[in-house]
Amino acid sequence: MTRNNVFSVIKTVIVYFFILFIAITVVFFAINLLIQPQINKNIAVASQIPKNYWTRYTEFLGNFFTFQSGKIYSQELNAANMSIAALYFSQFKWTIAFTLFVFFIGFIIGNLLGIWTGYKYNKTSDFIVNIIVGIIATIPLVILTIIALSSSAFASYPSQFIYDAKYTFISLLIPSIITAFGAISLFHGRSRKIVKEVISSDYYLFGKSLGNSQIKLFKQYIFKNLIIGELQVIIPFYTLLFSTSLIVERIFSIPGQSTFLSYAFSKGEINLIMFYFTFSFFALIIVRFINDLILNKLNPAQATERRIKIIKKKRGVYAR
Repeated sequence: MTRNNVFSVIKTVIVYFFILFIAITVVFFAINLLIQPQINKNIAVASQIPKNYWTRYTEFLGNFFTFQSGKIYSQELNAANMSIAALYFSQFKWTIAFTLFVFFIGFIIGNLLGIWTGYKYNKTSDFIVNIIVGIIATIPLVILTIIALSSSAFASYPSQFIYDAKYTFISLLIPSIITAFGAISLFHGRSRKIVKEVISSDYYLFGKSLGNSQIKLFKQYIFKNLIIGELQVIIPFYTLLFSTSLIVERIFSIPGQSTFLSYAFSKGEINLIMFYFTFSFFALIIVRFINDLILNKLNPAQATERRIKIIKKKRGVYAR
């Protein structure tokens, strides 16, 4: 790694940390204002937490920079003798398992449909698949869950999550399929567009004129573009899915982040809420950083283009 690359990585880390710090600061004061009525109702919290928001903030920063999760105020949670981090990850594992399962369903089916319709662009099969995917994706998630719940009796599948070696997977299957409709639509649209653009490009047509097989053309021209194109949107796609899972978890009684958050908000447990947001922002930034490194490695032209834009902006500033 060259000196310039090292400097670029350090600069990126500093920028990301600054973004993280600003984000959690804004969220901290917004959440405190939002849950103050709940804090006032919960004597256990109200009697222990500082009244002044700035004092709360300095305590939060102290915990943040010393890598501590803070204090639990409610007696029922203290009785469990678990830290905030332990409480969170005991629920978070189910959210990760559920969302990753949904993500891979959407990723695999969406890409298979997108690649196929990309080759069949503007043909009858492309038109039919687009209509079906579009209709399914536009049905509100709440309506789909109601249909799924009402159908469970005669279709003989669990309507709620069951924590049992025999039934856990089955009880997650229907909620996962319902939630995956949106992901299927997103990945289908993205991969279809990329395939259509690649097979219309001059370099693909040139490779085809050389007599290369469809498999070789796919590996040589389409596959890499699909990876780059989907890495560019994979974080917002997964973030959207992660947020949507809150609704599905509550409806199907799946233990996860929704349980953790609903309890924290109802009791006014500010430290639990801030741990959730701080960890989520931190994880998002780490994943984004790694994603950018992979993209720059796969697509050096993207990194070069960014540098050119930065240089042009600096020149514009100095010219003024």
